Amino acid sequence: MGILYAMVARGHMVLSEFSSTTTNASVIARQILDKLPPGNVDSNSSYSQDRYIFHVKRTDGLTALCMADDASESELTDGLLWLWTGD
Repeated sequence: MGILYAMVARGHMVLSEFSSTTTNASVIARQILDKLPPGNVDSNSSYSQDRYIFHVKRTDGLTALCMADDASESELTDGLLWLWTGD
């Protein structure tokens, strides 16, 4: 099915987001932002919610997050996060 939701944030400030479906992805994404360690610690992580996977990459304080269904290939989401962060 592909990427259904995407967000870019700096700290807790959401800079941009897109959703191609009517879910509560925005609410869950903000909860994930709140749970990330403070500061500019670079990290990669994934979280699951029902049948969706949220992939998160933080580089130099910039957080890229995308949500895909659990049947999607991880190369798709990894590629998008790499494009955004260049890392």
